[in-house]
Amino acid sequence: MKTILISEGDPTSINYELLVSAFPLLLSLGKRHRIYLIRGPHNLTVPSLPILTKPSAAPGFYSLPWSDSKKSRNFTLGKPSVTSGRMAYDSLLAAMDWQTELGADLITLPLSKEWVGKAGVKGFRGHTETLAEYYKRPTFMMMSGEKLNVIPLTTHVPLKDVVKELKRFSWSELSKALARSQFLKNPKIAYLGLNPHAGEGGKIGDEESTILAGGVKVLRKAKFSVEGPLSADSAFLPGAKPYDLYLAGYHDQGLIPFKLLEGKKGVNITLGLNFTRLSPDHGTAFDIAGKGVADPTGLISCLERLNGDERKINS
Repeated sequence: MKTILISEGDPTSINYELLVSAFPLLLSLGKRHRIYLIRGPHNLTVPSLPILTKPSAAPGFYSLPWSDSKKSRNFTLGKPSVTSGRMAYDSLLAAMDWQTELGADLITLPLSKEWVGKAGVKGFRGHTETLAEYYKRPTFMMMSGEKLNVIPLTTHVPLKDVVKELKRFSWSELSKALARSQFLKNPKIAYLGLNPHAGEGGKIGDEESTILAGGVKVLRKAKFSVEGPLSADSAFLPGAKPYDLYLAGYHDQGLIPFKLLEGKKGVNITLGLNFTRLSPDHGTAFDIAGKGVADPTGLISCLERLNGDERKINS
């Protein structure tokens, strides 16, 4: 029996609609596992979801509030605020505290970096970075779908800072995380050139030879199969040689093709932790919250991964 925590993210987003849509699956999985929705004090709920004051020893799908405050906030779907941003962040912290206590796996539902920042949380860059800070270990974002797996070597940083971030990137820690991952087994890896046409032998930048090549040596020394640098504008085209894992230089270089090709089934897996953390690959979608059109495919994909129904990469 697994213990699975779900952090609620921003309560004014589509997250509660996703939970309602995925409720039959959550109930089914709750027959074999303990599943807890970690939520703050507010008016939005999942109907028929039992509310606990402490974790249960029995399997089931439960709501586990992180606050004993009697003051409940009233939120409106699609109307984010400083309060909802702060509650999303506090719910994430509570989920990590519960994870440490229970040894659970974790699904994080989307929150808004903008509204977390407006709520006064300094330096918040995203789930992946917050997990790294909390657990005091390097973490790596792997976007994983039915066919593609992509790791951006730099995550939520401005484009002007990418080269600086790559220079201090820990390839040895990435190597360890890849070796430990349950979702990867002897992967064939390709890395993308940072510059157009992978630098054209230094004519359009030399980061491929001065930064990336050195990191790739670390992976090859650890017995990983790595090819590249590939020109990023053609690496994902139909007919291009397929790889089990692509290493992208920066966020959009990897995530744009990933989201275009994988659609709503993609999930975000955090490598480097000693438990499984997953998240849907979409955002808060405030613009459609409350309209009854939110698609739960991403959340369902996360639940299927934790339940072992999705394939692992074998080569």
